[in-house]
Order: sequence, then structure tokens, then C-alpha cells
Amino acid sequence: MRLRLGSSRDGEASVVVLDPASGLWVPLVDAVKGGGRGERSKWPHGDGPLRDVTAFLGLGREKRRAAAAVVAAAAATCGGREPPADRVPLDVASFRDAALYVAHMAQASKGFFPVALSCGHAVQLVLQNILGKALRLPRVLGPCGVPPFYVGNPRTIVPSGAVARWPSYAGQEKGDSTSYVGWLDYELEVALINGATLGDDPSEAACEEAILEYGGFVGRRRPRTVLINDFSARDVQADEMASVGFGFVKCKSFCTAMGSDVVTADELWMHTDMGKMFCGEGLKCEVRVNGEPRGPPGNTAARRCCLLSDYVKHVALGEGLHPGEVLGLGTVPGCCGLEIGEWLKPGDEVTVACEGLGTVTNTIPAPVAGPNFRDLGRAEHQPGRLASAWTFLKLAFLGPPLVFAAMVGGFLGALLWAGPKTPPGLAGVAVGPGRAAAKEWDGAPGADNSGVAKSAIIDKTTLAKAD
Repeated sequence: MRLRLGSSRDGEASVVVLDPASGLWVPLVDAVKGGGRGERSKWPHGDGPLRDVTAFLGLGREKRRAAAAVVAAAAATCGGREPPADRVPLDVASFRDAALYVAHMAQASKGFFPVALSCGHAVQLVLQNILGKALRLPRVLGPCGVPPFYVGNPRTIVPSGAVARWPSYAGQEKGDSTSYVGWLDYELEVALINGATLGDDPSEAACEEAILEYGGFVGRRRPRTVLINDFSARDVQADEMASVGFGFVKCKSFCTAMGSDVVTADELWMHTDMGKMFCGEGLKCEVRVNGEPRGPPGNTAARRCCLLSDYVKHVALGEGLHPGEVLGLGTVPGCCGLEIGEWLKPGDEVTVACEGLGTVTNTIPAPVAGPNFRDLGRAEHQPGRLASAWTFLKLAFLGPPLVFAAMVGGFLGALLWAGPKTPPGLAGVAVGPGRAAAKEWDGAPGADNSGVAKSAIIDKTTLAKAD
């Protein structure tokens, strides 16, 4: 079932449903009123699902099928060929965006090095990657041990057709007020709208039911389809990772474009990631800039680090999940400028498209006048060129014996370390059965990993390489 947020004949807000038999878009409010025939249909579900996409998803599949019958009966009298105007289809309660596609993470890591080099952070980020990821003791969280995601800003989501944002802190002025060297990027992604309420420790079955019964994918219906375009300022990302230290903050929060259509999850997804979305060749995706293809085509069936239900469970863990929260699944491999070293420029028109979901098109503006990100955070006592050079020279002589000592310590730790100890705050505290039943660390004696070997998930050897 495909739906949008639009208006009834009387100008009231209404969920507008596409009747597949006639190809007509039917306002649900008008359909329930009888489609102009004066015969009001039975609608025992209240006013909310008639006017709110999230509430409509919350009805579940059986009640939505009954709504589809009401729409079909009224299509001839109150349906229209043209879909409602583009708009964000819901009031987004929260926005989380993951990185589930393994190939994107591997390719983006390679593409990020030239950005870091240009911004002066290559040494820090290379060392951070080696020390933080490559060197790990056993019994600790391994590569992609949990689905990685960041928390975005739901108030900076714009619809297809809108002008995107290029904030003042992204890009470096180059000689005059109209020329900028920036790394503004696009990312084609599919997003899941949650229509259910999940507790803070849901079972996998509950997460699967939430997706299948109450979920919807965001897109815009055309010959091809698209979900969201997650704009990213890669130069700001390099600055944040090297200086701030806790990842995506201002580099991604300024703008995300969202399609107008919502496709109920049962059309594209089934339990254990079966269905059109993740099986076979998946849904074909492409990016066009100024009408020309940008990068290789992608598909949604590319390998991921976990099942969709695992991602939903991880997001809900300790927080719960509520109707209206949107979960991005991550960039489809190949559909990102960082992977191919090409960037957006002021005046570009970027279109992301996904088969079966539609297109999202936005125009890129010139950067807003203002200070650059690195100027905003510049401290008074920054080291000069000579001081920085002297520091690196000292480390060149002092570093090898220190690294040798650290590696010997790591060697002994890998052989002798028993694993993380009980946190001081939980010492002597009885843990509830739900928490005690949590899976053991991967690699620990007796750990049950039987649920990991599913067709939709890449094996851990490949994950380690991609990491």
C-alpha cells in the first residue's frame, strides 16, 4: 500500500492512498465520508488514522486492508490521477541513521583519506583507526559488534523539490566571496518509519512484528524510487572526528531530504529480511547530478552487518521505540560521493532514485556567509608550524620504544586478560532475568552464535576486513 499526506476536498489534512486497481489517489477522509455519495462508510478507528500517516501505519495490516477496501469503493468518485504535492509525509519524532551496508563502510573509509589529508587530519585519523580498530583484545566488542548509527535532527528534514542547505561552517573560502572549496556529499538511503510502540528490551519476534505490521518505507512514487538523501559535510566530519572526538555532530545535522510517499513494509520486507528489499537483486538505485549519472548503480540487497530486526532491536534497547520515529538503514553502496571522490557544487540539482520507491530531487545552494567550522572552534593557544613539526620529530624518536612496549603489553593482555570485570555500580547487585539472558561476548567459551549465520548478514571475517 502506498500513501501520502495531502488534503481532502474540503481542504482538511488527510492521508491519501493509492488505489492500485484504478491508479487513482484517494483522500481517506473523503472515502470514509462516502466519496460524495452521501453514504458514510463504517470507520471504527477514530479520526487520527484518517489524517496522520504514523497513526494509519499503527492500525496494522488487517485494518489497513479494510481501509484499502473503503478506498477502492470510493476511487471512482473522489480519486485523482495526480498525487498530492511533495511534502514530508509525517511529523518526524526522531531520526536515527545507521551504516548497515558493509561495502559502503569499506569504500567510504578509503575515500575519506583525501578529505582528511586536505583538512590536515590524516596523521591523527590513521593512528586513531589503527589504535582504535585494528588492535583489539579478545572478549571485547569486535568490528561491527552492534549496528552503528548516529542521532540526527528531525527538524532539518526537507521534502523533495526543496532547496537543500549548505551551512556557513562547511567549506573553505577560496580567495573571493563566491568561490568555495567544500566537500558537500549526498547519500542515497532507505528509511523505515516506525508505527509501533516497543519497550526498552524487545524480543526479536516483537521487532519483526513491529516492522511487518506497523512499519513503512519512505519514498516517492515514480518509475524509480528513493527514500532519503542524507547530506553530509565531509570536511566538517574530518574536523569533528579529529578534534571533537565523538563523531557526527554538525557534519550531518543540517539537512536531510525525504521523499513524499510511504510504502507499507509488507510490500517490500518479510521476516529474516526476505522480500523485494533485500532478496535477489534488491531494488535498483542510482544518483543523478544535473541529469547525468553520478557513480555506479547500487541495489538494496547488498550485504549488511545485521538484519533489519536486529537494528530495530538495538535502537530500542534501553530507550524504547515509539510511533513517528524514523530509522535510516545506511547508504546503499556506490550511491555516495565519498566513495567515488566527487562532490556537490552550488547550483547542482541532485536526484536520488530507487526502484519501486521513487525519486527525491533537491537543488544545492551557495554556502551561507559566516565563519568556517574550524574558526568557530579555534583555541587561543594553537601550536604554530614549528611547534607541531618539533612534536612530530620527537615522536619519531620516542615513538618506536613506546609502541614496542605497548605491543608487548598487548601481547600479554591477549594471552592473559580474563575480559571486562563487573562494573563497580553493579557489584553485588542481582540482575533481572532479561538482562542476565543477554548473549555472551563473541568468542567467549560457550557463546551461542547460531543465530548469526543468516543469509542476509555478512560473515564476521568479511566484517573485520571492511572495518
